[in-house]
Amino acid sequence: MSHQHTVGLGATGTGQASQRQYYALFGLFQVNEVDTQRLAADLTSYTVDTRFGFVDLLLAPFLLPLTGTSRIVTVRT
Repeated sequence: MSHQHTVGLGATGTGQASQRQYYALFGLFQVNEVDTQRLAADLTSYTVDTRFGFVDLLLAPFLLPLTGTSRIVTVRT
C-alpha cells in the first residue's frame, strides 16, 4: 500500500531520502517524527511517498504484540 503527495511541481531530479516511521496502538499514536521538509533539503518541489513495504511486513510479527506498526517515508527531489 502506498500514498503519494506532490509538493510544488513534484520531483524533478534523481535524489531521494528515506526514513522509517513508527506508530503505537495500531497507528493511533505516532512514535517518531519524520520531517519531510528537512529530507527535501530546502527545496520547494518534491514528491513524498509513504508505503508499507516488505521490511514492514517482516517487522510486523515483532511490532504487533506491542501494538506497533511501521511504514517507510521517501522524499524524491
